[in-house]
Order: sequence, then C-alpha cells, then structure tokens
Amino acid sequence: MRFFFYSRKFVLLSHYVCLEGRKLLTTLNANIPRFYCFLRKEFLYDGLAHQGEFVNVCVFAVASIKGRALAFHVLTDNGAVIWRLPLHAFAHKVSAPTVPLDWLQFWDCFSYDVTCTVFDRLQESRARVQMKDGSWEGGQYMFTLDWYGHEDAEEAGDGGHKCAHVIALDNGVFAAQPNNRIQWFCPAFVTPFSEKPDYLTNTRVWKVERETETSRGFFYDPVGEVSRPAQVALYAKGIRSDDEPGSKPRGTR
Repeated sequence: MRFFFYSRKFVLLSHYVCLEGRKLLTTLNANIPRFYCFLRKEFLYDGLAHQGEFVNVCVFAVASIKGRALAFHVLTDNGAVIWRLPLHAFAHKVSAPTVPLDWLQFWDCFSYDVTCTVFDRLQESRARVQMKDGSWEGGQYMFTLDWYGHEDAEEAGDGGHKCAHVIALDNGVFAAQPNNRIQWFCPAFVTPFSEKPDYLTNTRVWKVERETETSRGFFYDPVGEVSRPAQVALYAKGIRSDDEPGSKPRGTR
C-alpha cells in the first residue's frame, strides 16, 4: 500500500506515517486472540433484514478509531471478511439477549493507537461486570485493549486513561469494560468484596528525573550540591509537587 499527498507533506508507506519529516508507527488495526462466535445476521444487511438470525464467524482483529466504538474484523464461515463491526453484533449463545452497545462498551476509543495484551495473571479468570443499571453479569476474561499516543489515552484523573478488558459474559454477549466496573475472582488469593471499596481515582503520574540530579561527579557523588528528593508528582491538568510551598496533602481542606 503506497500513496502520496505531497501538497500536504504527508506520505503513507505501508504501516508507517511520515509527517513533515517524522516517522510514526500507526496501529489503527491490531491482532487479537481469535475467537469463534455468532454474528447477528442483520449486521450483514445494514440492519434492514434477517433480524434474529446468526452467522458463524471468526473474530480476528480490532480497529480503533478515536471517538468511536471498538470495531472488530471477522471471517465468516462462507469465506467473507467483514470489517469494523461493533461489539453488540456478536454473541456466543444464540439465546443471548439484545443489549445496547453503550452497556457493553462504556468508553469510546481514546486514540488510533491501540494495543492488545492477554495478561498472564488474568488469563481465563472469572469476573463480573457492573452494567449501566447497576446489575452484575458474570463472565470470563479474554484479553485487554489499551491505548497510547494521545493525551486522552495517557492523562491521569477522571478524564484520563482507561483500558478495555474484553469479557465473554455468561448471558451470551461480550463486554469491553474498564477496571472500575469489574470485580475479579481468584479463590487462592481474592476475598470478593460485598460492597464496592471507596477507592479514589488516581490524579497523578510520576517522574524520577529532575534537574537537581545533574552532578559533576562521574558516579553522581554530590560535588558542592544540596541533596533533594528526586521524585516529582505530576497532577492531571497541571504540574504540582507535593512539597510545593502552600500545598496541602490530598484530602485536606
């Protein structure tokens, strides 16, 4: 795939985007652990026909378009590849209920750059997901999608980064949910909570490099310099150090 738009200083060569001399790796599409399930047939007819019917498919990849729902690519059992289908198009039971997309996926994609990981510690774990009406649905972990390359994907705080754990729910549908809407189970380690903990969303990121770490000493032995703590906490929507004059510990007024 090669096409050029010289007037905009834009060149796309295969998977690489060159924009005004910079080369960036794009990940609009990502492989996922393939799985077999049913596709609601009306999604092959623009929602105009075949409601209540199903087609066997293999789901093999995902596309992430910023500001839109996750979009999955499938291979049908008659040899067609269908691109960019939403999560509520799929079921692993023909008896699965029809669930609105915004109940299954809570957030739109945060970036065009997406990664897929099967975390060893969570692999095949049981979990339950809190739906929009407050009810809980049990299910099994499949894989995790996470984003990078945009401030919406990397900033801390309520408006910051979220991942999407893809879970096959027991009722027959699939969900892609963030950490704060899932309870995980592990009989050897986890004592499940009966009431949700009152944890707060973290608003900070951390850095360990600061100007005072520069030294004339080869092994960073101080040479006429006053030692200071090296950790700086960066807060969402600005930079603030915990030892900043006049600052108060979080949680105080």
